[in-house]
Amino acid sequence: MIDAHVAGLPPPPLSEADTGLPMSFVADLVLKVVYFNGTMLGHDIAEQVCLPFALLERPLKFLANEGYCACAGIRKAVPQAEEPIGAGMEYAITSMGRQRARELLDINQYAGPAPVPISEYCTVAAHQAECEITVNRASLREAFAHLVLGGRLLDHLGPAIAARHACFLYGPSGNGKTSIADASARLMGPPIFVPRALHAHGEVIRFFDPAYHTPTNADLPAHDRRWQLAQRPAVKVGGELNPRMLELAFDPTLGFYEAPLQLKANGGLLLIDDFGRQQQMSPRELLNRLIVPLENRVDYVNIARAGASIGVPFTSLLMLSTNLDPDDLVDEAFLRRVRYKVQVPDPTLEEYVEIWRRTCAARGIAISDKVIMGLIQRQYVRKGRHLRGSHARDLVDHVVHLCRYLEVPPQVTPTLLDMACETYFVDPRPGWTRIPRVRTGGALRGGGLAGVG
Repeated sequence: MIDAHVAGLPPPPLSEADTGLPMSFVADLVLKVVYFNGTMLGHDIAEQVCLPFALLERPLKFLANEGYCACAGIRKAVPQAEEPIGAGMEYAITSMGRQRARELLDINQYAGPAPVPISEYCTVAAHQAECEITVNRASLREAFAHLVLGGRLLDHLGPAIAARHACFLYGPSGNGKTSIADASARLMGPPIFVPRALHAHGEVIRFFDPAYHTPTNADLPAHDRRWQLAQRPAVKVGGELNPRMLELAFDPTLGFYEAPLQLKANGGLLLIDDFGRQQQMSPRELLNRLIVPLENRVDYVNIARAGASIGVPFTSLLMLSTNLDPDDLVDEAFLRRVRYKVQVPDPTLEEYVEIWRRTCAARGIAISDKVIMGLIQRQYVRKGRHLRGSHARDLVDHVVHLCRYLEVPPQVTPTLLDMACETYFVDPRPGWTRIPRVRTGGALRGGGLAGVG
């Protein structure tokens, strides 16, 4: 059984007041749930809205009195002895109830688990942020054992993760900055409880996101099922980031909000990949948006339909990753506010060879150091290329597909490697000249190589 204290186990609501929700809101939610299902057992309604059936008896009675629902009698024995007898009764929506449900759906189509009040979430998130984590050389090397990284790089990275301060990863592309961020998320602490949805100023904010929140199976005692136990999130976004993704997103069709990325990342890691390549946000704008909440540990989001702003916790580890020169992105004053700057350099010769060994071993393909050193001499030393950590993975994939095409068993030979390099790297050919790239009206025109003669 999981440690309830460490996980911040939310106790089950024992009364309507414990839910923090108005009875009218719960009644409307139940009506929409029954509308989409036609008829339902009381137990199944409770399962879908994630509330004990005892707390649904009054809303169901209200719906029956209003003529919106009707009880069709007992259809099944109560699954759990402690549940009221009404949990085994079947409830059906009436024609009047269908009309009322359509009116509600015109305003808000949310018909899922009952939301958690925003004030309760803020309290729980603050508690989860206080979790003590131990990050030392031993734990760091264990978390990064699957990557080939130098000891000095790890020693620069460790204090940033331990302090949970903003960290700037910079260096050439293809050397594992994104993989470093993924591995860092494993050091954020034990699983946390994530609300399935939030309730603020009468509005619903969908929070739980399967793309970022991975449910954890555990033997849990009785708890508030509106919360889902999940691994600490690792939210990644790159050049597609725009200002709207950092604000509450209202869907006019569905009638409810979606939590912004930084809110979903609470308790875990928020990675801004390809920092500086966001087409709709300058580096300065992005830092202005995130650094102040990071320093204050509180962010403010606007609920436009309610005409109100709410303060929400900002408890994620912010990582910025770029292959651009940091001095070209922001000035010194901005860089100073990102406490840790960690350079991810090209792998050394020894590290590059080890990456090849591991990559081939993972694919079940034999390779000798002689073949690797020959590749380095022919394709890197002679052609002036830099070693990149991602090259081994990509070139092995090229070789495997080449072997399938040639109908031979997967193998790594100098000939196959050279053929893979010809389709992986881009080299200027004799008789070709580069056309300068010209930006006109925001579109890229020209560029690349063109034949002459």
